[in-house]
Amino acid sequence: MSLNYKVLGKRIREVRKRNGLSQATLAERVDKTPSYISYIESGIKSMSLDTFVLISNALDASPDRLLMEQVTSTKRCASEEMTRLLSDCTPNEILILLDVLKSLKTSLKEHRRQ
Repeated sequence: MSLNYKVLGKRIREVRKRNGLSQATLAERVDKTPSYISYIESGIKSMSLDTFVLISNALDASPDRLLMEQVTSTKRCASEEMTRLLSDCTPNEILILLDVLKSLKTSLKEHRRQ
């Protein structure tokens, strides 16, 4: 399996935006040009492992979080992502989201059988 740089770039863009960073700011933090960051995010260019680690650190995102769609330990990555998403929820919001998730899982299982 080869690395899908478009998927990786999309994830980097999502995390960068979630962190409120511009391409220029990320580029400055990793000592690259904004156009290079744009190429990475669009999957046009690949990057070295060193650059990947710099980007991961600049985004304060674990490498497995950035590679989530491409690694076999997706369950653990998804769990960490869910924990991060729930971190600013109230206890009531967490209960509601858990109910929604349970209902969705039940629906997925029912449709799988059809």
